[in-house]
Amino acid sequence: MEALAHIATPEFAVAFGITFIAAAVQSTVGFGFSLLSVPLLSLLNPLFAPVPQLIVVWPLTVAMVLRERHAVEVRSTLWIFTGRIPGALIGVALLKLLTNGALDVLMSFMVIVGVILVVGTGSFRRTSAREFLAGVASGTMAMVSAIGGPPIALLYRNDEGPTVRANLALVFAIGLTITISVRAAAGEVSWDEVAVGVALLPAVWLGLRASRSLIPRVDGARLRNAIVVIAIGAAMLLLVRGMLNW
Repeated sequence: MEALAHIATPEFAVAFGITFIAAAVQSTVGFGFSLLSVPLLSLLNPLFAPVPQLIVVWPLTVAMVLRERHAVEVRSTLWIFTGRIPGALIGVALLKLLTNGALDVLMSFMVIVGVILVVGTGSFRRTSAREFLAGVASGTMAMVSAIGGPPIALLYRNDEGPTVRANLALVFAIGLTITISVRAAAGEVSWDEVAVGVALLPAVWLGLRASRSLIPRVDGARLRNAIVVIAIGAAMLLLVRGMLNW
């Protein structure tokens, strides 16, 4: 609780609001929580991110899976996770070969190419090969930039809303379980970070509740457009960060 004592009330109010918005976006579109919350909260106060955000987004992804479990496609997610293994190895190799700035720029172009492929191919459909390749891209990006959502979101772009949200949530829930467990085992999760995360959980719950009224307004063409916009936003974030660290 010592960490909370060092956080000013206005700071916490801002962090609460950002977490609420990020949770509402993720539970409506299927991804975007970390893209919105982590950069902003890291600038606001390092106590808020990234670990507290990993802690609060995990129950959100589990709740999303349970809410739309009828749309989960286990076979599809298995192909994605199969691809994430070599993707992680590729990411490790790239970390040794390139600078952080160069890696961010490379990941930015990967997302842009993905957007072009998905949007430019009107008849784009998921196949086992594409699910595997999306897993490879996601694993690589997650390893080198901690942003692995865009390739998977683009993969599901032309699916129905429940399918997008349920399967992205399942992938993220399993991935977060692994990430948090490894961090905790390595002593990289402190009780202060847990306390901050717990304090922000009500914002996540409110964001999940808000998505109930947002989903009917977004599903369909608007959801497909939102996926592209957020993916491009991730690409621009990586590009700017890469150029600044070049």
